[in-house]
Amino acid sequence: MCNFLLLLTLIFVLAKLFGLITWSWLLVFMPLIVLIAMLVLIIGLATFIELHEE
Repeated sequence: MCNFLLLLTLIFVLAKLFGLITWSWLLVFMPLIVLIAMLVLIIGLATFIELHEE
């Protein structure tokens, strides 16, 4: 999943730079934003569970 989102971001950036798409940069980087949000959520949940068990 991680590699897929990074590859998708790379494809979107290249397509934007070569003028193939006219999306905003926010949409171009959305796969990367989703990846970061998932990582923050997983780390946050793991931290919450660890602190809750003590």
